[in-house]
Amino acid sequence: MRKTFLCLLAFIIAATAYSQQSSLKGIITDTSEKKNLQYAVVSLIREQDSVLVKFARTKPDGSFSIHGLKPGNYILTVSRPKYASYTDKVVIKENESKDLGTLSIISAGKLLEEIVIRQNRAIVVKGDTIEYKADSFKVAMGANVQELLKRLPGIEVDKDGKITAQGKQVERVLVDGEEFFTDDPAIVTKNLRADAIDKVQSYDKKSDQAEFTGVDDGVQSKTLNLVLKEDKKKGYFGKIAPGVGTNGRYSNEAMFNLFKGKKKAAAYGIMSNTGKIGLGWEDNDKFGGGGDFADGDIEMGAGYISINNSDYDDEFSDWGQSYWGEGVPVSLKTGAHFSNKWEKDKFHINGNYSFKRQTNDAEGGSLYKYLLPDSAYYSFENHRNISEENRHLFTGFYDVKIDSLSSFKIRLNAQKLKSIRQQFTNSGTNDEFEEAVNRNIRNLTTNSNSEAALLSLLWRKKFKKIGRTLSVSASQKISDKSSDGYFDSYTQIYNAGTISDLDSLRQYKENTGRNLKTQARAVFTEKFSSKLMVEFNYTFGLNNTLNDQQTYDKAINGKYEDYNQLFSNRYSLNILSNTGGAKFQINGKKITGNAGLNIGRTTYSQKDSAGLLSSKYSYTNLLPSSRLTYKFGPQKSLGLNYNGSNRPPSMSQIQPLVVNNDPLNLTIGNPDLEQSYNHNFGLNYNDFKTLSGRNTWANANFSFTDKAIVSSETINAEGKRIVQYVNTAGTYNYGFYISNGYKIKKPEMRISFRINSNGSRSVNFINGTKNESNTFRYGIGPGISKYKEGKYDIYINYDFSNNSNTSSLNNRKTSFWSQNINNSFNFYVGKDEKFSIGTNLNINLREKTDAFDNNNDVYNWSASTSLKLFKNNTGEIKLEVQDILNQKIGFDRQTTSNYISERTYEVLRRYALVSFIWNFSKGPGQK
Repeated sequence: MRKTFLCLLAFIIAATAYSQQSSLKGIITDTSEKKNLQYAVVSLIREQDSVLVKFARTKPDGSFSIHGLKPGNYILTVSRPKYASYTDKVVIKENESKDLGTLSIISAGKLLEEIVIRQNRAIVVKGDTIEYKADSFKVAMGANVQELLKRLPGIEVDKDGKITAQGKQVERVLVDGEEFFTDDPAIVTKNLRADAIDKVQSYDKKSDQAEFTGVDDGVQSKTLNLVLKEDKKKGYFGKIAPGVGTNGRYSNEAMFNLFKGKKKAAAYGIMSNTGKIGLGWEDNDKFGGGGDFADGDIEMGAGYISINNSDYDDEFSDWGQSYWGEGVPVSLKTGAHFSNKWEKDKFHINGNYSFKRQTNDAEGGSLYKYLLPDSAYYSFENHRNISEENRHLFTGFYDVKIDSLSSFKIRLNAQKLKSIRQQFTNSGTNDEFEEAVNRNIRNLTTNSNSEAALLSLLWRKKFKKIGRTLSVSASQKISDKSSDGYFDSYTQIYNAGTISDLDSLRQYKENTGRNLKTQARAVFTEKFSSKLMVEFNYTFGLNNTLNDQQTYDKAINGKYEDYNQLFSNRYSLNILSNTGGAKFQINGKKITGNAGLNIGRTTYSQKDSAGLLSSKYSYTNLLPSSRLTYKFGPQKSLGLNYNGSNRPPSMSQIQPLVVNNDPLNLTIGNPDLEQSYNHNFGLNYNDFKTLSGRNTWANANFSFTDKAIVSSETINAEGKRIVQYVNTAGTYNYGFYISNGYKIKKPEMRISFRINSNGSRSVNFINGTKNESNTFRYGIGPGISKYKEGKYDIYINYDFSNNSNTSSLNNRKTSFWSQNINNSFNFYVGKDEKFSIGTNLNINLREKTDAFDNNNDVYNWSASTSLKLFKNNTGEIKLEVQDILNQKIGFDRQTTSNYISERTYEVLRRYALVSFIWNFSKGPGQK
């Protein structure tokens, strides 16, 4: 009996001890084929002395389990014939049943292929970030970052310097994670040397607020971060590039960069009369990278009330101002940058300043064919615009980490602009039988000044509970604009080929405007689980706008003192809004998404200083937003989104003022305008294969507008148009874009193909008749590029597009096609591509139309050759000839709801330019 009791006690103790031990389980799968693997051996080795403790074989479903484990640190290994071994560290706790989930191992053949590719290309995928090791990609000695980017799989740089990464256009370029000349990102890519870069990181950067809270607000921008080599973070480097050409042409550039750890300073300058207005990729499209400066530092994303006034929204952007590709500007632009972080990044300062002086003398002409319910008429306009502009812009911020959980940030933006413009215009209208209806000659001289400043404050705090955050921001922006000038106009009205009426105006105009925008916002987030978060937000907004325009006619005594009531008005528009709501965010391994609803109350107050008009009215807006993303893998995803947003009318649309800058085309504001409301739907798909370089990107969108703001035109027998804005229904827009690119091995080259389409239904009113216009456009475009290291690179791109428009006024259909073929060839000779020759042929073919049968086909051919000099190719002599055939013209064709137009304008024609380029640098150990 005693022996039986002792045996039973020993069994109970052993069983209890075994039950208190831990276990481990998981599933083994194939990385590439995504199938479960049988017969894989899973071994557990004690880390302390490398003794094998337990092992198991996987079952047919790939699963394994190991029991009876003691607490401790172990090394887990997985092995199987024809597969690479898997090794990882595992910590086992007392009484723990640990589930490792799915462990993937790679076949030896696939591993060998990936190792070869990674050794050649040095690509590492870290979550949503693709990281390129710069030294693994061969570029010519002395090449800049832009040349390096052309060699990276998944990144493309077009002929204009625009960068596309993983199928998306790059919007921001950072240096060591730092904003660097934010108004012109390509200053970095064109002027930093490739041999200074350690890594290039490509990722979709979320807004600072989304990164802080973990709640996606839908604001993303494709970003490249250039990580400098350690030895380049101390020293200086730069570039000087003077150039002189035929016909008095010149182009001079210089840039200097100073780095000392996290302290960075830089300056640049450009002087040119070759159409170059900056150092960035806006040079050719003539509109700059917009300033990334919201009114507050808490980005609002979708689902919020807009109180913006479009007449005062672009003070801190760099949109070329008076230059849109017409004429040949003479430009001077300089800039400076300083940034620093210290005390373990507790303090962070960043500032950018730029100055631009630009003069331009441009000539051009436009032809219009207007469609009426029962007839048509033709208009023409020839003009010459002379302008001079001086602009100062400063942007900066100071960020302080108060402690490990909270921070405070202050941002300051300021700009000052002064411009002088003189416009000479000759215009007229003919009826459909080409008989004269009217003629007008006018001259407008304007002196303008504008100043703007933005101050924003942001306080953010993370609480000890993960996911609980509070952000509070406040901002105020003030904008002042003023202008004055003289307006002379002479108009002839015809009847049956003879002059029936004459009208002349000689006026002096003064215009002053002020916009004061105040905004405060608070956001609180709470994390309920590892997958569920909620955001609560409240926003207060106040936007006060005052516009005062006074017009005086020239009196008999020669002075401008006769007050003109018709063309004068002082008007104020105040918008007050209060918005609050909530958003729920789900974060899963495959699925992320959010859904939210904001409710806002907006009050509009309008007042005419003459006392003729005063009104106040309010709207309650429901502002839903939703976003859903499914990730098939690190670089493959499908996304859906929807949001609703309001749009208030601008001051120029609402102010009851007759604007007569063109006496044949008058505009009158409508104080009865209501806000419009937009519904926006989106679908996007992205698939990028890092190793093979294959990418597919697709996007589709649809939107419709309630109470859309459209034009109502009245056209009289004299050919005069009076335009006023009204609200209507029935407008919508849609579009899709698909881009696919891949590499083929024989012959080794990259092939791309694009297809896109967009359409819309717009509404306007012509002499009281509702006109519905349906516009449809589609385009296709294959492309081929090939690069042979040290030998040549070839770029061929073709784009075909077709435009059509149908108007309900007369059921007429207008359509035309255009083709663009761009061919670029560069050949290199000698070690490190010492000598190069290149050529570019851009062919534009345009269909003639019934309205305009002019031949506007253009063959724009340019060529260049260069010779590298000095040690390490730090010097270069370059000869280029632009527009060899002297055929380049400025051309633009548009179709709208009731007219088709063609615009031609002066551009820079054939010239040759010789440049000397010197890249200099000094780092640690260099003399």
